[in-house]
Amino acid sequence: MLFTLACGLSSPSSPAPKATVAPIHIGGDLNAIDICRAVPQSDIEAVLGRKLVSAPKRSGYSDPQGTSGCAYDAGKDANGNAYFGYVVMEPVEVYNSQPLYQNVDVKGLGVGAYFNNGADARQLWVKINDKVAFVVAFGDQPNENGATTIAKLVMAAIISP
Repeated sequence: MLFTLACGLSSPSSPAPKATVAPIHIGGDLNAIDICRAVPQSDIEAVLGRKLVSAPKRSGYSDPQGTSGCAYDAGKDANGNAYFGYVVMEPVEVYNSQPLYQNVDVKGLGVGAYFNNGADARQLWVKINDKVAFVVAFGDQPNENGATTIAKLVMAAIISP
């Protein structure tokens, strides 16, 4: 079963995509989740407005042993601005312990959500339940609409035990 949502995002070089996220099974081992496989590269490229310069790479945010995530690299433009993104599942303690800077609560997403200026990008943190949360971020320029779109797709794909 796949989940689809029209992103409503476009750039001069790419049409508004249809985003499809494979089911994401949330269990006791976050390392078992393959975010790179679940979230299509084409959807990330649509949000970034650029093609990736390398394949998506598994990554973590806090402790790679207790997380599951994917990092996306779309290179730099002529001005040296980096284009990147990431989606990472984390234990809820990481959601709860973020140093907050210019944070804004987001209604209607998960059991709680907020935008926050992280060390590398404007981040959208979403609390799934009392055990798991995830973060979506895009840089070098903040992209709250793109982060929200990807977060909604991830939430729709989550299957909890």
